[in-house]
Amino acid sequence: MIYIIRSIVNNKRENKIKWIIAQDDKEFNEKAANQIGFDRSFARILMNRGLIDPKEIEKFLDPRLDDLVNPLSLQGVEKAVSRIKQAFVNGEKILIYGDYDVDGIASTSLLFLVLKDFTSDVYYYIPDRSDEGYGISKKGIDFAIKYQISLMITVDCGISSFSEIKTLRDLGIDTIVTDHHEPPDKLPNAYVMINPKICDYPFKDLAGVGVAFKLAQAIYILLHKKDEVIRKYLDLVALGTIADSVSILGENRILVKYGLDQLVKTHRIGLKLLAESYGDGNLSYSSFIQYINFNLIPVLNSTGRVGHSHDSVDLLLTDSSCRAQFLVKKMLKLNEERKLLTQKTLEEVREIARKENIIKKQRILILASDHWHPGIIGIVASRIMEEFSKPVIIISTSNGIGKGSGRNQGEFDFSKILFDCSGLLIRYGGHQYAAGITIDSKNIDRFNEIMNKNLEQVMPVNLESEPVIHIDTIINYDTINWKLMNFLEKLRPFGPGNPQPIFCGYDFPLSSWKRVGKDEKHLKLVFGNTGTRDYLNGIAFQMAEKSLNFNRNDRINIAFHLETNCWNGNESIQLNIKDIK
Repeated sequence: MIYIIRSIVNNKRENKIKWIIAQDDKEFNEKAANQIGFDRSFARILMNRGLIDPKEIEKFLDPRLDDLVNPLSLQGVEKAVSRIKQAFVNGEKILIYGDYDVDGIASTSLLFLVLKDFTSDVYYYIPDRSDEGYGISKKGIDFAIKYQISLMITVDCGISSFSEIKTLRDLGIDTIVTDHHEPPDKLPNAYVMINPKICDYPFKDLAGVGVAFKLAQAIYILLHKKDEVIRKYLDLVALGTIADSVSILGENRILVKYGLDQLVKTHRIGLKLLAESYGDGNLSYSSFIQYINFNLIPVLNSTGRVGHSHDSVDLLLTDSSCRAQFLVKKMLKLNEERKLLTQKTLEEVREIARKENIIKKQRILILASDHWHPGIIGIVASRIMEEFSKPVIIISTSNGIGKGSGRNQGEFDFSKILFDCSGLLIRYGGHQYAAGITIDSKNIDRFNEIMNKNLEQVMPVNLESEPVIHIDTIINYDTINWKLMNFLEKLRPFGPGNPQPIFCGYDFPLSSWKRVGKDEKHLKLVFGNTGTRDYLNGIAFQMAEKSLNFNRNDRINIAFHLETNCWNGNESIQLNIKDIK
């Protein structure tokens, strides 16, 4: 995709924002539009997502469960199911070993419920983030010994646990590893490894819960149980996939689409009570993915950040209303504690970044402190990345060891960049958008130096740290209609790889405006030409001050999402405005 850059400079009280607009190729758009039977602007949105072939477009716009890849084609799955069946027959004890984030929590819950259909001898273990860290831990191995486990199944982890899996093997415990992270050069000597990235499986971007789901599908198929029941777990698959920020394309798009249908009407008592605690009883499919990201996922994650993730697994598994109420109350309290810690850390990180003027000096911001709680550095890294439009690694140090969390907007693949620094790292892992590292504190400065030097070759310079808006296409005011809205609905669910389209419009007729919200920080606008009934409403959050520059009947340039607004049973088109010139 080719981009042209148009920079918009606002008044001194506001940030400069760069609009990056996909370049128009009218001849190509016209040809593609005729080929697939869409308007030119629709064709452009699809092409911006790499969709040109009519068959690919049809599958994208109408994803079906039947289009999922056969789970038996995933290397290692049949061998794993054979070993699991042997455990059922022999009455062996099985341990599911998960991770403390929502992907790991959802993976653990899903596989636990599936195995409970066949045996009562199944346990789960989630490591403590601060005490044990990521992957198989010594405490986890001690747990397996204590409960006489003979088969361990990892979910969302294990691909890098070389020495730990050797220890388990020496103890006579077989390990089935299901993981989705980038594999190291040398793989652990597990009983079997299941990871789409180590074989020729056609879709490489499954989340950890997606890989666990593939194993679950295979268990039902090969053990001759009705595989239709596996659909009841799609809500957990969607939850983990959304939380892990993998691309919402290919199989993930199918799993999330159908999983969201189940999440909206979830039968899980814990999830229901958690959703009700926010007072949103009428969630639509279109609004639910945003609701999950801003409400459900942070609360489920909070247990692993400032508590223990087994509470979140318990919430997903329980069928007791009393137990669920207790857990929701506890988790909401933990989430408030997490928010306070996050805000305090954010302020400290901002101060350090600005005081040392490293924002304009570095391609990636790498900051470390022994004051920062390791459970919230991932959130802080995401926020700092968004604020400064730069990749970030935030490191929490304690007793000479640093635990770091990295985020970027897709400028590079963390797993590949970190490999070049692997000699300085105790442990690392990651993918296109996120990473985790463990490092000796004395190596942090050298790590910072090498990372910034290496990134000179692989990412463009953004020394001014300008916020950026990627725009799909320019549209005219009179082309915003329900036909366009119906097309956008088919593009859902939105997420990495398939972001919600952003449009820009020039000379949109401004009819009226007013400040709204508790502190009048937001701006409500009405667009339309005087004397007509074709009015459109817009909402611009945190942009009230821009109204100081408006005059009646102005024509303004805006960047915006298009949304459906429901009020008193009536639906209308609304512009969710991201920037105003």
